[in-house]
Amino acid sequence: MPKSKFASTMKNRVKLENDIKQKFPVNQLWDWQSKQTHRPVFVLHDGPPYANGPLHLGHFLNKIQKDIIVRYKLLAGHRIDFRLGWDCHGLPIELKALQKNKTKSTNEDPLTIRQLARQFASETLEKQKTELQSWGILADWNNCYRTFDKGYIIDQIRLFWKLYQKGLLYRQYKPVNWSPTVQSALAESELEYNNKHQSTAIYIRFRLKNDDSLSQLLPQTSLENVYALIWTTTPWSLVANQAVAVNENFKYLFVKFPSTNDTYIIAEPLLNNIKQYPPFSNEQFEIIGDCRGSQLTKVKYCHPIYQDQATTYPIVISDHVTSELGTGLVHIAPAHGADDFLLSMKHNLQCVNAVNLTGHLHCPTIESLHNRNALDPNDGIQSILKHLNSNVLHHYQLTHSYPYDWREKKPVLILGSQQWFIDTARLRDRACKAISDEVKIYPEGGGKSFLSMTARRPYWCISRQRCWGVPIPVFYTKDEKNELVVNEDIIEYLIKCVQEKGSIDFWWSADDIKDLLPKSMHDQAENLVRANDIFDVWFDSGSSFYSLLKDFNYQADLYCEGHDQFNGWFLSSLLLSTGFQSRAPFSNIFVHGFVVDKNNQKMSKSIGNVIEPSHMIYGGGKERFLENGFDVCREWVTRESYKQQCKASAEDLGKAYKRVYEIRNVLKFLLGNLYDYQVDKHSVPVENLTAVDQYMAYRLHQVLTTFHNDFDQYRMYHGLITAETFIQTDVSSFYCSVTKDRLYCNPPDSHLRRSTQTVFYLLLKCLNERLAPVMPYLAQELHNELSVLNHKEEKINDIFENQFTFLERALTDISPELASAIVIVFHLRDTFHKMLQNRRAILCDIVLYLSDKAKVQLKQVKDVLGRHPSTVDMKIWQPLEELLQCSRVKQRSLSDLETDLTEENISSVDLPLIVLISVVRYKQRGHIPDHLVEHHRQSPLGKAKAGAAVGVSPPKDEKNPNLRTTPHDFKYVYPDFLPNPIPYLRDRILEKLERKDMFRRRQQIDIPEFYVGSVLAVTSADPYAPNRRNRFVGICIQRERHGLKHQFTLRNIVDGVGVEIIYELYNPTITKIEVLKLERRLDENLAYLRDAPPEYCTFPFDMEPVKLPPGSGVPLNTIQVPITSTHWQYKWERHDLKGVVLPKLPRSVGKASDRYSQPWRQWDIMRQYRTEIHDDDRAEIYEDIEKHKQDLAQYRIDSKENVKITRTRQKAAGRKAILDDAPKANRPSSSTSQ
Repeated sequence: MPKSKFASTMKNRVKLENDIKQKFPVNQLWDWQSKQTHRPVFVLHDGPPYANGPLHLGHFLNKIQKDIIVRYKLLAGHRIDFRLGWDCHGLPIELKALQKNKTKSTNEDPLTIRQLARQFASETLEKQKTELQSWGILADWNNCYRTFDKGYIIDQIRLFWKLYQKGLLYRQYKPVNWSPTVQSALAESELEYNNKHQSTAIYIRFRLKNDDSLSQLLPQTSLENVYALIWTTTPWSLVANQAVAVNENFKYLFVKFPSTNDTYIIAEPLLNNIKQYPPFSNEQFEIIGDCRGSQLTKVKYCHPIYQDQATTYPIVISDHVTSELGTGLVHIAPAHGADDFLLSMKHNLQCVNAVNLTGHLHCPTIESLHNRNALDPNDGIQSILKHLNSNVLHHYQLTHSYPYDWREKKPVLILGSQQWFIDTARLRDRACKAISDEVKIYPEGGGKSFLSMTARRPYWCISRQRCWGVPIPVFYTKDEKNELVVNEDIIEYLIKCVQEKGSIDFWWSADDIKDLLPKSMHDQAENLVRANDIFDVWFDSGSSFYSLLKDFNYQADLYCEGHDQFNGWFLSSLLLSTGFQSRAPFSNIFVHGFVVDKNNQKMSKSIGNVIEPSHMIYGGGKERFLENGFDVCREWVTRESYKQQCKASAEDLGKAYKRVYEIRNVLKFLLGNLYDYQVDKHSVPVENLTAVDQYMAYRLHQVLTTFHNDFDQYRMYHGLITAETFIQTDVSSFYCSVTKDRLYCNPPDSHLRRSTQTVFYLLLKCLNERLAPVMPYLAQELHNELSVLNHKEEKINDIFENQFTFLERALTDISPELASAIVIVFHLRDTFHKMLQNRRAILCDIVLYLSDKAKVQLKQVKDVLGRHPSTVDMKIWQPLEELLQCSRVKQRSLSDLETDLTEENISSVDLPLIVLISVVRYKQRGHIPDHLVEHHRQSPLGKAKAGAAVGVSPPKDEKNPNLRTTPHDFKYVYPDFLPNPIPYLRDRILEKLERKDMFRRRQQIDIPEFYVGSVLAVTSADPYAPNRRNRFVGICIQRERHGLKHQFTLRNIVDGVGVEIIYELYNPTITKIEVLKLERRLDENLAYLRDAPPEYCTFPFDMEPVKLPPGSGVPLNTIQVPITSTHWQYKWERHDLKGVVLPKLPRSVGKASDRYSQPWRQWDIMRQYRTEIHDDDRAEIYEDIEKHKQDLAQYRIDSKENVKITRTRQKAAGRKAILDDAPKANRPSSSTSQ
């Protein structure tokens, strides 16, 4: 029998894993692998997380995924370069630092802010680093990088200078996304769009100038009240209006209102859209003329805000005017829109800001508007509407998508200002070519979206108006020209200062500008001013390749982040790298998904669905996680990370826990059967392995090949699924089952046993190494056991100091004859198992009916299976019996089939080899065939046991520690036959009559033994649809009522809803009752499952039956279910239940309340009499049931005999009919007639 110290239980996993961490620390492993200079280097460049708060589940998924890749590459023979980093600059850190110190940035000087921000980032970084180290991440912990380190800042400044020299950086006045809240420009990647934002949309009229250009379009018409009708959702931007744009191809109508004599210009396609708004909705109008958009360019209009008739503004042509919304005329404010700004460049329009840096209107000439909050509908917007007065024809609230500052969750403005930009127009083609030609993106499909994002990328604003960051190292002249001053001498001098002083703080602390300039430029210092802008944080993190990948030609083997980084770190790194070296900084990208909760919702503190990594690992939290440990969590990461949404819930972690548990048990079985095996002494040569062992080694080779292909292509999830499926099916269900006999019963040194042990060792070693990247602690634990098994005297090493083990070449292929024989055997095995139904294979014989041709083919199969030296002493059918796990295989001719038709369970196999097979079952339950008993007695295991009889104890269910067995009890087996215990409700004659009806019904349908707590599948006919059947699966939560009215209730959770069906046991519409899992619970009524978590009564409708060993008792499940409902509503504490865990209220309190609420119960001396059945009555009912069981058994035997007789007669009649229909010439004649 197997012997091993390797525990099957997964209790105290965290403690065990922590012990392994202490014995095999990652720092020690990192130092060892760093010295393996002969190995090729694999570079994984870590995207720096933000040092502004605690780590969340997204960080956990990302770092564990990277660790899995690193450990795989290490076992594959690489040396690893993996340095963790942190993004330490930027506005979020600055604001949190100020918030922590209860100060405002406006009240602090830049140096104080930088000091507070650096301290906050450093403290947060150290906390994150400590937690990351507790996760067991294999990385270079002594050389982590931080974006505020002096070396990193120096490299960033150098990269800036190189890009500037190439003309890829420039400073220009442009409209940018501006956050009034933090008073800084924002990049596109720093925005999020709020689909529920409400803006004030207005229809406003611009008066056209009465001149010759207008009179040519409207001859013989009064031109005093002609207007351009404008629609806008940003009324505040009207202050900066400089033009009106039209589409040159649109047809524009002149619409006149006779009541007011006003005329409006509107695009014809949009006339119907505005008919719902006044004045179009409530007044009559007429069309008095039309023109093309190109004809309007000579017309001028007066400004709607300033209303200066002397100053006019142009109407210009623009392609961005569409017919989807508005009026077909768009007001142009160059400082507040990208398209508007381009038009201003083309038509030489003035750029004027309508608002200042704080988001307030800048309109000094109009006191009622100046310094009003532009975005506040009750302040700035209301003031504008009041000022415009009658020129506003209609206004309303429009809900639409609007950009928000993703950090502050506040709306942003588009504001014109002088900013630094990267010339993405020159880089886009190079970047797209790099993606297409050089970079592989996993999972496949992500490359298209990355390519489209890169191709659509607008200009990148890299300057920010804050102080916590790296300053843009340039100067400007003090004169009106404000010219840029920067050169190589300035750059080198600043780099030298950073090197000497350790930081860039001197940029703000220097009182004299000369301190920032080389001596050669001191004479210009009086005319210069330093830049007040800092680099965008995406420039900070995107330049990490230049700082960290110098030794690897500025390119990493892999970048691995979430899919949101396509528009973030991936793109910023790509643009900077293509600008620097015309290629990507990565050769591969692996993208993982976002973590969501069980309802597929994004995790948010406001929603309250955030899951802490510690809860998932150590247990607890709102989800009530178990103590899963790291291996289980890493298995979950591997299976989920490739999805767009990675669901994290107690249910999903429970599935991962179960998978790891099952794998552990299979590996324990393999290890336990190697207790007397030594590789150097007992290994069997490849050519002497048995057929099944050789086949299993070949299957192992196939799985290893698939596994490595998947991991090399970063399909870790698929590689893991392949390995796990192989372990659970090929190894556990098939190989371990068919080899148990030779392992337990053959002599220890027999060739058969050593052959299997050889393959067991290969399976264990190879599979353990492949599981190691995902489950390093389980793998190390098993590696330790294997090292002890091989009696290694040297110190046990870390499993990751080894390399993957591969099979000998001779095991990587099998002969065509063996492959063909195995295919035939598996087809036969599948058919045999389908025919077994609920019977045990070992108690069945197989009869093969073969044609002459099939006999030849079967002989070839037997020859192949018995060809190996280890099988020459076997009986002729023994290899086949072993593979099929049956009692005996018999062979008969096809001609014997007609006389053997009385055999039951005839089935065909879709192969030319076997025509028909029959399964012969041993009738007596629990009977073991004599030849199996004799085989067992002759084995070493049987000889070691005393006594003639061989006792086989039922196996213990190690998976469920709550399970034990109880004897079959009449009270629970047949509760439907028990009468009502209340005497005055009993009628003995009626009870006997009902029992007879119940016995008749039991002859028509097999009513199996089941209990409250058993899982059943009930199939019933639909009275309203004769040809339909309904099948429901659920746990029996209660059995109630008596006699023919007896009923039971099944409960299951279907699509998150509790479903209960009450069945009458003897209802004729029930066609079948199946027991999928036979067991009892501690209580006779499980109605409290309605108030328990759903996992306690959720069962799949395709659930396979759980088989019990013959002769075993009824399993008693002692699990205690937590109750979620409050005690004062349902009062479960008053029922004296044993199978529940009550919330909050102690059981003693419940009993006390029960005592006070019903004090008379302790004096109720007739209670027992009213609730129990007298022993004499029970004996009488039991006698009737026993007699019924005997009658039913005889009835079924007679029924089978009748079926056999009927079949024989039918066949005889069929043969006679064939003879009668045949021509007389062909009939056989007797000798006398001749």
